Amino acid sequence: MSTDHWPKLAMGACAVALMAAPFALAQEGGPPRRGPPSREQKAAAEKRNADQAKDWNTNPAPTDPRDFQGIWWTRGYDRTFRPVTNPAQTPVQAAALLPLTDLEKKSREHHLKMEEEGTPIVDASTDCYPHGVPRVMASPYPVEIDYLPGEIVILHEVAHNLRIIHLDQKAAPPKTPLTYMGYSVGRWEGNTLVVDTDHFNDKTQIDEESLSHGLKLKVHEEMTKFTNKYGGVEIRDLITISDPDHYTHPWTTERLFPWRGDIHITEYTCEENNRNKSVNGVTVAK
Repeated sequence: MSTDHWPKLAMGACAVALMAAPFALAQEGGPPRRGPPSREQKAAAEKRNADQAKDWNTNPAPTDPRDFQGIWWTRGYDRTFRPVTNPAQTPVQAAALLPLTDLEKKSREHHLKMEEEGTPIVDASTDCYPHGVPRVMASPYPVEIDYLPGEIVILHEVAHNLRIIHLDQKAAPPKTPLTYMGYSVGRWEGNTLVVDTDHFNDKTQIDEESLSHGLKLKVHEEMTKFTNKYGGVEIRDLITISDPDHYTHPWTTERLFPWRGDIHITEYTCEENNRNKSVNGVTVAK
């Protein structure tokens, strides 16, 4: 498993949001909060964010708003997806907004119970299969975006997951098989890349923690590049999840991917030293 990027990952995990988004997403995980940050802590965070923007943009991002080519890396690791809200909600409040069907409520309760007991239920990625979408978009590893004729390719360092976004099609061809990563078609609406993905199998999860899906899953994404207040460039990926068997209505979450002109994709070998490999469908590693 690739470890080259973990020092930088730890640094990125400490960064606060760089620009006020049209929605605010409650983030889970991380150390317990001990009240609002002090003036000194805020100043230190501001300096850290400005320094990172400078370091990460030594090799500048493409200036064309439709050109996403290069390396991008979400900050830290939030292992959950939660609805975006304005204003921001606490993690508990945001979780309460998840539009779960009775089927998904039971599934989520079971996942949380198994994790509390120390035997979390595995998903596909635990055994080195593709992560699925949107699950892979939360991975704490960098991604490389490249353009090919009629396609946009997203190469994820984690397990070398590959997403191919077909720009020359309006829908998946007939008899397209159901796969881990689904079948993605995209189009430009102004400077926003709109991607619709379907034809998923049911072997992946929505997020690592507890959210699942079935064969009716459809994922709609709107990816837009913007410049934050420090001069750094980011991609905002608004992700709308639909599955009538698991969610009472479509709901939207998001991820931000800062430009990282200072790094390259490296080797990632899931099969080597996979301590989390499943035993009878659960993870037993301590």
